[in-house]
This record gives sequence, C-alpha cells and structure tokens, in this order.
Amino acid sequence: MAVQPLWICLYAAEEVVQIERRGTFREFFANLFVIGGNGGGEAVAFDLRESEPYPIVAFDMTNINLLESVRTIAPSFDAILELIGRDGQ
Repeated sequence: MAVQPLWICLYAAEEVVQIERRGTFREFFANLFVIGGNGGGEAVAFDLRESEPYPIVAFDMTNINLLESVRTIAPSFDAILELIGRDGQ
C-alpha cells in the first residue's frame, strides 16, 4: 500500500513562518497551514478547518477547488511521522 503523496519535504520552521506571514496561500487555500510540499506542485499542510489533532493534507496548488484538490494523507502530525521512511509498501 503506497501512501500519497509518496514524497514529502517538510520546510524549515523559518520558511513556514515566512509563508504564513506573506499569506502566500491565504486567498485560495484559507485555513490550510502549509508545512511542506512534494516537489511536484502539491503542498502539504495542517487542515485547520478540522478540529485537533489537525489532519495533514496534500493539495494541488494549481486547483483552487478545495473539494477536488485537498486530500487527507494522515489524521495527525504524529501519524505522518510514523509513515515517513516506509519502504516496500
């Protein structure tokens, strides 16, 4: 079983703060707190539209229709940490 998005690069805390301060995603992707990406046009974020623990989602940065582009990849940050580094699945 593969876990999408297959490749995740978590940004340094300083970069996450800069992204949030600039409001890079705020207009079209409100309440998604970006913490990384997959290097292929998808961002990885906490979904602040949900309750704690916030799920981790991936979304297509070129598709502003959140119903189409946002998909949950883990129910929490702790859960995604457990998935990182899995091989052969």
